[in-house]
Amino acid sequence: MLLGGKFWIVAWFFLAALVYSSAGFGGGSTYTALLVLNDVDHRVLPMLSLACNLLVVSGACLRFATKRQIPWSRSVPLVAGSIPLAWIGGSLPLDREVFVPLLSGTLMVAGVLLLIGQSKERSNEKPSREQRPEAEKHPEKVSLANQTGSSSMNFWYRSGVIWQASLGAGLGLLAGLVGIGGGIFLSPVLHLTRWSHARDIAATSSLFILVNSLAGLIGQASKHGWSVGEIMTEFQTHAPWWPWLFVSVLIGGQIGNRAAASWLSHLTLRRITAVIVLAAGIRLGWM
Repeated sequence: MLLGGKFWIVAWFFLAALVYSSAGFGGGSTYTALLVLNDVDHRVLPMLSLACNLLVVSGACLRFATKRQIPWSRSVPLVAGSIPLAWIGGSLPLDREVFVPLLSGTLMVAGVLLLIGQSKERSNEKPSREQRPEAEKHPEKVSLANQTGSSSMNFWYRSGVIWQASLGAGLGLLAGLVGIGGGIFLSPVLHLTRWSHARDIAATSSLFILVNSLAGLIGQASKHGWSVGEIMTEFQTHAPWWPWLFVSVLIGGQIGNRAAASWLSHLTLRRITAVIVLAAGIRLGWM
């Protein structure tokens, strides 16, 4: 039987990687849900999901970095706060009875946040007509506002850094616990708070997913005290078709990254992603 009868899960991993990478995500939430539904050992599945995440999102990060589109000065507080907490979250032991409901709840919340964030993203990209003429008709007001803003720049900068580091820490902990990268939480929050424009948010989310996936993967491995060889043995025992998962997400992710939403609009892809995440959370809740 093809792939030991697991052709369907390999195909779903490919489709998830294709859609998520096109929308700027890694797909870890759906990989984890699919593995739970396939009765893979809950100690192993977060490592499989995070490894797949790394294979998918590394291409997006490389693309953003080569084009110098990652806003490093603003992204550093987020990722610096998230890395240690993602490792801690990954290293905390969770029983399956706790892990599955926690994963279900986080996916449903993430799906709702993605749907809400889309309307905010759309409104941010289309400023109203009433806002535009004000700056054009009264440039002196804009200049005065800039002078006033610069006098309190240091205070707001410090406050922003603390807020971003705290946000990154909280989302990193949650991502580490359930074995995902956390981008599906970060992106809508940044849109809702008007953190920056869509391209900066997409690049920052990709970087956030990359570092959290790596930190969470290390935490997951340290939790069980497994060596690399032992991890491979566990993969082979509980998911003998795991190499095909890696191949499928690598191909799907590369296609999605290179297409970069060329066949569908970015908002349409985000809607599809939100529906997938929400449906996966609801399905896990019915287990």
